[in-house]
Amino acid sequence: MKAILLAGTLYLVLVSTAGAQPLPTELAQLGIIAGMPYAKAKRLLDAAGWHAKPAQGAPESLDGFPEVGCQKDGKQCATTFEKDGQQIAVRLGTTLAGQPFVQSAD
Repeated sequence: MKAILLAGTLYLVLVSTAGAQPLPTELAQLGIIAGMPYAKAKRLLDAAGWHAKPAQGAPESLDGFPEVGCQKDGKQCATTFEKDGQQIAVRLGTTLAGQPFVQSAD
């Protein structure tokens, strides 16, 4: 029974990460990974000198994170960070509890 449970768990992990694309090197070097809570990723980016741009043209911003622009359903969110003329667009998802997490970036 334990073997079946373990196999099922491993399958779910593999399926959930199979479509994940690697994040840009700048984020990976900071230890930012897909699935990480956005608040933690933002602290790491801020500490490394990246600055969030204000959300522009989005119907609404995410509660507690005015730099994150979202569609009206609050499920498709994104923000942009800048440093030394470079930009990184970070796409976010939200948990059922409404907490943002890193989905992908480029």
